[in-house]
Amino acid sequence: MAFTQSSADEAFLSMEDFSAKYERIIARLKELSINLGTYMWEIGDLLLAADCDYNPQDHGIPSYMLIGSHPPNFWKQMSDCIGLSVASLKLYANVARAFPREKRIVELTWSHHLAAHIYEDRDKYLRKCVDAGMEESGKPHTIRWLEKYIEEQENCVQHPSEERRSITIEIPLDMMRKLTDLAKHFYHEPVKDIVGEAVRPALEAYLAKQAHEISLRFFDWHDGKTWPFGHEAKKTLGKFAPKPGIVSIRRIA
Repeated sequence: MAFTQSSADEAFLSMEDFSAKYERIIARLKELSINLGTYMWEIGDLLLAADCDYNPQDHGIPSYMLIGSHPPNFWKQMSDCIGLSVASLKLYANVARAFPREKRIVELTWSHHLAAHIYEDRDKYLRKCVDAGMEESGKPHTIRWLEKYIEEQENCVQHPSEERRSITIEIPLDMMRKLTDLAKHFYHEPVKDIVGEAVRPALEAYLAKQAHEISLRFFDWHDGKTWPFGHEAKKTLGKFAPKPGIVSIRRIA
């Protein structure tokens, strides 16, 4: 029995027993994976349903109870069955999770939603993409416009004469009290200065580790310095073909 839409999937799957439902989801995902560009939402919705019901890590089982039991890795299992990378499957699921059906904007493509899905103000960004585009040209703005707008709103654009930007993070009150004591009674400097001095090296190490892991994952190669996103990455890493079944570097940027 073939499916034509997500609602038909859910109606049919709800009548099956637990094991048969899993097999049915896998079979449907295999069908959809052949035409990824057409069925992104449906793939994401099915992955969320499977993740909710069949991922042992989502069932609230304490980790100490799993020692020695070797529970299956849900995403690795799905990847092996469907033939798409774990990174790709998680991406489709994350976009679907960020935008439940009632929040998806029909005037925009799945790729528009992808560009906005990691941001807290994602709904506002997509609505601006539609409204501003309709006012200017009678149709929603492009993905490139949306990416540029988000970049500006998230304060990631560097303007002339700018060398630094700041971010705000929340920390536990007890930790803040300790930092205040250090700043006042030992270093005699503002809290932000001693925190910055401690955090910057850790962030540099974290970013270097991420660059290494992401470059190897997507290109099987890393030169030790190139940040694996944007135009510089395309020039430097683009000569290495991405692994089969992996979302392009353009999509994860």
